Amino acid sequence: MPNLTKSYIEQVAYPTTSGQKFEWDDSMRSFGVRVTPASKTFIVDRKFNGRTVRLSIGRFPEWTVPQARERARELIVMMDNGIDPRLEAKKQAQEGVTLETVFNQFMSERQLKERTQSDYCRYLNHYLSSWKNKPITRITADMISKRYAEIAESSSGSSQASSVMRFLRSVLNYAQAHYGTEILPVNPVATLTAKRTWIREAPRTDHLRMHEIKPFIETLRLLTNKVMGAYLEFMLLTGARRSEAASLKWRDVHTRANTLTFKDTKNHTDRTIPITPRLEELLELMKNWRMGDYVFGSMGKDGKAGRICEPRKAMLRANKAAGSEVTVHGLRRTFATVLESLDCPAYPLKALLGHSMKGDVTASYYTQIGVERLRPWLEKYENYVLKLIEANK
Repeated sequence: MPNLTKSYIEQVAYPTTSGQKFEWDDSMRSFGVRVTPASKTFIVDRKFNGRTVRLSIGRFPEWTVPQARERARELIVMMDNGIDPRLEAKKQAQEGVTLETVFNQFMSERQLKERTQSDYCRYLNHYLSSWKNKPITRITADMISKRYAEIAESSSGSSQASSVMRFLRSVLNYAQAHYGTEILPVNPVATLTAKRTWIREAPRTDHLRMHEIKPFIETLRLLTNKVMGAYLEFMLLTGARRSEAASLKWRDVHTRANTLTFKDTKNHTDRTIPITPRLEELLELMKNWRMGDYVFGSMGKDGKAGRICEPRKAMLRANKAAGSEVTVHGLRRTFATVLESLDCPAYPLKALLGHSMKGDVTASYYTQIGVERLRPWLEKYENYVLKLIEANK
């Protein structure tokens, strides 16, 4: 066997037909060149764990003989030490996977609601943008603690900081499951639990007081944007989540049964509630402003009809008129608070709110609460709220 040199390899003729031939180095066993009709490639061909393993190093002349010989020596040493170079290369490639790459894989495989997808994209692009091109293996516990504190101390606040880190924890948990714990042995977000540095958030309690309901609703009814006003009043009268009301489509309004259905709610179930007299009026009003498939429709910047979006300005105006500081979710909390004060039993209240019955054997498997069981309670609540609005007129 010859000692492989640049001039020798250049003189080796290419096969004239399909197939390949090999030229082996005399000074280093297992090191050689595979010659095909199209190329000459440096290789290592060696026994590993009882089987022949052939590894490509690179093409000649892009790789010089000294470079290829050095790389062959490294591969041979790895195999002699019981390390499979193929697995090692895969591991190194995976260790270089960036946060953005994992995020894209995570998003493509998870069944997430539109609002959740939007939130997750915002968390990555706004709060973690400088980490997008960083390999996940280089995101450390110290980095997590520092970024968490930075977000919490900013105008975003501790609640948003916790949401961002819970999101990141989910993405890195996915990475561990996808690439294996040998690539990411520990989720660095776990440091917040280990060090007990999660900031405890007191449960929000904002809701409209009885004297605030009248000016709040009256302001909504005077808004130029009738769809927005009806949308917010609808949430107050039904206790619907913001996403449920915004996603309500005309095809899910059943006029014959006098009911409507929120599809694929937070609990991944559908929820049907009765249509009360005032809700019927709101739905009739929305027919005059109908835009597309959604009950509370809106025209996008692209000129296409979609669902209603941000109610911030309307909420600010209504809160100012009522002297309140209620959030959109606070309207749902108002619904629950008032309904409970009217002595609504727990099961109908949970059913109207769409709260999970899991863990309650009686509610989950025995007591079946139909929509007509809910109708008198929703009407009682509506009548109470309407009386507050009509008072002193």
